[in-house]
Amino acid sequence: MKLSEITADVVCRYLRLTDNDSEDKALIDGIMESARAYILSYTGLTNEEADKIADFQYAFLCLCSDMYNTRDMTVQQDKLNPIAKCILDMHRTNCIG
Repeated sequence: MKLSEITADVVCRYLRLTDNDSEDKALIDGIMESARAYILSYTGLTNEEADKIADFQYAFLCLCSDMYNTRDMTVQQDKLNPIAKCILDMHRTNCIG
């Protein structure tokens, strides 16, 4: 699945949201937009380039999960999910090195 093809329903299933979580589901579009922007900014890739990398679907879902689960103003953990970081680091084009 391409990064651009991941739908809110896919993210909701990944987060295990039920129909009773309708208020939480309203956040998903914003979370998805932020996760996609984060991937593109972190890697320096375009939407088209990112769509060619199959690994990004899992990194995207991990980021969405982290963003959904960390909604407090105070953050206990400020580190990127290690699996998502590993995937994104493999495809960075804007790394100074």
